[in-house]
Amino acid sequence: MDWTEEFFDEYYLQSIDKLTGEEQTRREVDFLLEKINLAKDDAILDLACGHGRHALDLAGRGFSQITGIDITLTYIEMARQKASGLPSPPRFIDADMRELSYRTRYKLIYSLFTSMFYFSDEDNLDILKRVFEALKSGGYFVVDYFNPPAFLKSGKRKDWYITANDSVILDKFSHNPISGVITTERLIITPEGKRIKRVFHLRDYTVSELRFHFESIGFEILDVFGNFEGEKYHVDSTRQIYFMSKK
Repeated sequence: MDWTEEFFDEYYLQSIDKLTGEEQTRREVDFLLEKINLAKDDAILDLACGHGRHALDLAGRGFSQITGIDITLTYIEMARQKASGLPSPPRFIDADMRELSYRTRYKLIYSLFTSMFYFSDEDNLDILKRVFEALKSGGYFVVDYFNPPAFLKSGKRKDWYITANDSVILDKFSHNPISGVITTERLIITPEGKRIKRVFHLRDYTVSELRFHFESIGFEILDVFGNFEGEKYHVDSTRQIYFMSKK
């Protein structure tokens, strides 16, 4: 089993609950729509959509051609259930982004909340090429990723917090400067005392690295922001948010 299929479960959703509420989701979608002019019937793909919070928000605003894909079937089933009462519900598909095979279909593809770059460099770049092929000419690609330089500069090695359902999350971070992978070893202690171990891997891509890869594939970078408040990216930004177009 791939680590992503194990890590992204109900416990992960509990761990990010405070970061992914309706207000934050609405703010992120507002920001997206401020920067990109879309028609209500434009085809949109939510890449690694999770339980569909962004796709559902867009659908609630009248966008009628939304597809969300995610490798976690549980999340897809949650999204489908939430979408059932909408006039034009998004189509949610249980699929691996590494197998994306559409061609010139979408006006917008977006991946928010650090939902990419979990795999080898070869696989990560192949996914970007597949995204490029799936976009219409003049279409847009938006990527929201954490900012490794700021995280590494902070020197953070451990963290802990309590979820809304009283589970305790203990995280231990390590960085391999040769492979460029940041690993999180997570211990979850449920209210019943059950202990669950999970491991999470992220590639430490910087803006300069991603710019090189994006432009080599054919994307034109329109802008890079450091947060959803619209601040321009700088090395201490918490995020790196790319707005790109297909030339």
